[in-house]
Amino acid sequence: MRRRAFDIIVVGAGPGGSCAAFAAAQEAVSVLLLEEHPEVGSPVVCAEGLSQSTIRDYLEIKPEWVSSSLSGAIIRGPDKEEFRIDYPEVGWVLERTKFDAALAKMAQDSGAVLKTGAKAIGLDDGRLKVLEEGRIETYQFKFLIGADGIGSKVGRWFGIDTRLKPSELEVCAEYLLEEIEIDNKSVYLIFGAKYAPGGYAWIFPKSEKSANVGLGITPTKTKMRARQFLDNWIGEDFPGAKIKRRVFGGVPAKPLKRFSGRNFFLVGDAARFTDPLSGAGIANAVKSGIIAGKNAVLRLKGKKDHFESAIRNKILKEIKFHERVRNIYVRLGDNELKDIFKIGKRIYAGKKVDDINTKILVREILLSSPGLLKIGFTLLFS
Repeated sequence: MRRRAFDIIVVGAGPGGSCAAFAAAQEAVSVLLLEEHPEVGSPVVCAEGLSQSTIRDYLEIKPEWVSSSLSGAIIRGPDKEEFRIDYPEVGWVLERTKFDAALAKMAQDSGAVLKTGAKAIGLDDGRLKVLEEGRIETYQFKFLIGADGIGSKVGRWFGIDTRLKPSELEVCAEYLLEEIEIDNKSVYLIFGAKYAPGGYAWIFPKSEKSANVGLGITPTKTKMRARQFLDNWIGEDFPGAKIKRRVFGGVPAKPLKRFSGRNFFLVGDAARFTDPLSGAGIANAVKSGIIAGKNAVLRLKGKKDHFESAIRNKILKEIKFHERVRNIYVRLGDNELKDIFKIGKRIYAGKKVDDINTKILVREILLSSPGLLKIGFTLLFS
């Protein structure tokens, strides 16, 4: 007989949703994990990069989830000059289909029920309406966790305004390219208005001959589409490449003011826990999912939970700082970016590092450039 009631329902089986389901199911409550696509992890809408420092205390990354292990970064400025940061074991380029599927399996092994091809479509008097195989089913819940992405329907159902202004969004385009020559141990980060106005371009190696090549732009900085910038760049730098996969989408650059309520939490992109500066979202999805799963159980058991305070300390503190940095960054032109490139080269080129502290780097950049100091005065002394 089909079960119709669960303690916790999680909408979305990406990293945030699966980790929330996993953390909750370990506490012996009933959990339903819903994924609207037929397979967990597909389609891939991500550059697949993950830094070790951001995930270390939350999840052990298994070798079978990894396409490439990274040991540094190559930084390219607006005039195409480059330098390398030697950062041993900085992180990985994942195979998201395997990674996401493994996290969902962890949730299942802990007792969660996983349903794929199941799309949450609305709430009805304490029940969640779900479209499955062409028919509408309803499931009763005590607590709901929304892990359903940037335009979270769960958030809207609970009265949260999930709209974004153009200035609060990075519009992204990415191709998985094959038959190219790259350093498969380094991520490439590329800056300049030619490539990505108000953002940056990237190369995340998947192998010695393939990589996720993409960029994100701030739409208020240009009338061109992200895809046009990407096509121009690939035509110039990778003319013989084969495109295996195309990905287009948006990355939020501003967190929600409200991401929780009496009987719901939002996690990952649904709460806009994406880093406004880098666009990275996997680690914060995992973190917020685990925090949400544990605290949802506490709330169900009538115990004091710490969801909001944990999110503020573990995630939002850095996000809000990076949001202020981004507000400065999007105002810069190529001349200022060239100055920043020179400062970065002086600090990092030819050196081995085991950490990059954003606050220290930003202060060094602002203090080294009178023009940037004027722009960033409020940030520096906040």
